Amino acid sequence: MKPKVKELIERKKVVAKLHNEIEKYNLLGFKTAEVVERAAQLDALVEDMTRKIAELEDLGVEVKDLDYGLVDFPAERYGESVMLCWRYGEADVSFWHKPNEGYNGRRSLKIQLIQP
Repeated sequence: MKPKVKELIERKKVVAKLHNEIEKYNLLGFKTAEVVERAAQLDALVEDMTRKIAELEDLGVEVKDLDYGLVDFPAERYGESVMLCWRYGEADVSFWHKPNEGYNGRRSLKIQLIQP
């Protein structure tokens, strides 16, 4: 999982840089062979990223944010549907949140709530 997310994060940075370069030329009205080649390269990178994200989604992983390397996994916790939450750089999957809460609602898996 870590290598796939790391690769997607790195690819997203390359895609953003290439996109910005192409946009500069487009705003100036230049359409050189180099710009056309870079646009084709951009399309190929985006297509590859889309395929890799689909592969993760086929495994049940939801890619939430590639800037942060944030992914969720559907799970059940004490009979409740929840999302396990992992961010690239974290050693383990150690957080969860309710499906409608997202990253800001993350709670530690290690903390157990005691209810009367």
